[in-house]
Amino acid sequence: MDNTKNIKSILLNLVIIIALSLLILFIFFFSLKSITRHGEAISVPDVTGMPSSQAMAKITAMGLQPVVLDTVFFDTLAPLSIVSQTPASAAKVKEDHIIYLTVNRAVPPTIQMPNLVGYSLNSATLLLKSFGLHLGTHSYTANLVKDAVVKQMMGDSEIVAGTRIPMGTTIDLVIGDGSGSQMMSVPDIIGMQLSEAKDYISSMNCSIGAVTPDIDVQHADSAYIYKQDPASTIINEQGQTGHVRMKIGGTIDVWVSSKPPVPGATPGATGPEPASGAAAPVRSTQPATSTPK
Repeated sequence: MDNTKNIKSILLNLVIIIALSLLILFIFFFSLKSITRHGEAISVPDVTGMPSSQAMAKITAMGLQPVVLDTVFFDTLAPLSIVSQTPASAAKVKEDHIIYLTVNRAVPPTIQMPNLVGYSLNSATLLLKSFGLHLGTHSYTANLVKDAVVKQMMGDSEIVAGTRIPMGTTIDLVIGDGSGSQMMSVPDIIGMQLSEAKDYISSMNCSIGAVTPDIDVQHADSAYIYKQDPASTIINEQGQTGHVRMKIGGTIDVWVSSKPPVPGATPGATGPEPASGAAAPVRSTQPATSTPK
């Protein structure tokens, strides 16, 4: 009799345990949808183009988490505006989901100015674009090579390759017009300092070619020119002096010394002693007016 009661008690307890387990499982699965918010989703807002502070406030108000993932620079967009977002707008996510943002920088990064001299206008334009720079105006100057870049300018000043400038800067170009057949008289730059001569002949659409300094020269730009090739004048066998002509856009090679040449002295004479490397004048059998090749 006692054994029968014990068996019934055990079975009853077992039934109760099973029933409670089933009840707990039922309650768990029934409430699982509510716990996980199954079927509930938030539509990601479109914040591209918005100021970053406003965009982050909007995302936070919708129960999502804004995180700045990266910064880039576009001069066509407002500083500190949102460039892109992940997930994209209208995507369905759950509450507290992270929205990654890319923000436009307030201060443009600096880059090294590329060397555009010698490039065609089309190639220079593409190179500027690849560096995040803009082509401004382009003007033409007398030069032997047509449509090739002669100078790169930032405002009114020539900018040297390698100079650090802000990305998005506008660069103006001076382009050669190919006027290789046009001639001009060779300018006389003997006695000028090299820096002065550069500015002088640049106004004539020419440039300094090779610079050969004497051994005593420390700074070439402040040294004095005592010889140039081509020379500005030539003396024929009759002793007549004529002007030498050269192509517009050509170059003049020079020799420089730390001392200015003596007026009226033999070319190459600087001060009381002749400069090293001076060349004696050569008398020509050519006519008074000559054009160097």
